[in-house]
Amino acid sequence: MSMLLATGAALVARELTVTLTHRAWVVLLQLGGVVPPVVSLVVWTGAIAQGATPPVPPDRIVTWFVLVAVVSMVTSSWTAAFLAEDIRTGGLSIWLVRPCPALAHLVANNVAEKAVKIVVLLPMVAGLGVVFRAQVTLPRDPAVWLAAMAALVCAGILTFALDVLIGCLAFWFEDVEGVQSLVLLVQRLLSGAVVPLMLLPGPVQEALRFQPFRFTLSFPLEILTGSGVAERADWLAMLGWTGAAVAAVMLVWRLGVRRYEAAGA
Repeated sequence: MSMLLATGAALVARELTVTLTHRAWVVLLQLGGVVPPVVSLVVWTGAIAQGATPPVPPDRIVTWFVLVAVVSMVTSSWTAAFLAEDIRTGGLSIWLVRPCPALAHLVANNVAEKAVKIVVLLPMVAGLGVVFRAQVTLPRDPAVWLAAMAALVCAGILTFALDVLIGCLAFWFEDVEGVQSLVLLVQRLLSGAVVPLMLLPGPVQEALRFQPFRFTLSFPLEILTGSGVAERADWLAMLGWTGAAVAAVMLVWRLGVRRYEAAGA
């Protein structure tokens, strides 16, 4: 166990170094992540000022769009394309023969990049929060924050597992970009990244309540803004989807590695 922890720490340190060499790219990337919520926030606050009546209190909408960039970054994953490329080119071979899990470097990259990105992103979001401070309502109960943190961890694992599953398709197909683009589009629509699920009609919200993409973004935000259901059934569904995704990764990975035929495998 100590060897595994040491290896993980070394991989994270290496990925931190690589990420820090691309500081300008990280800053621009986070600026790009903040702009869409800002645009949506301006549109919604403008509509409310003109007399629009959303189905939830305006402060919840404002809080949602202020926090969505942070939650989206924390729960995001960009693994599929890199994993698929390693499978196609044979780059995976060097990780299969090393004395650590073959996906360890991808996990380390995900953790390290998020650590750097959160440092860059938080001041931007804090500035946005100051601008709209009169309408931002954050929970004061520590239990709510603990629940939100737990939901964020599950959301991050679920998103990463789904991304790895897409990347693993390269064991059987030459190109997985089409599948990745389709899943990304569906995820953005069903996770609440484009339109908050709390603004959808009641029957539509109920129909989308237990689908997996809600738990990759919307559910943690619902807890933080107090706009969701967050009942025991929702937690069980989230844990169920997360466990199922991790189990699917283990199965698909085992089957894929058996037919892996890249040079050096």
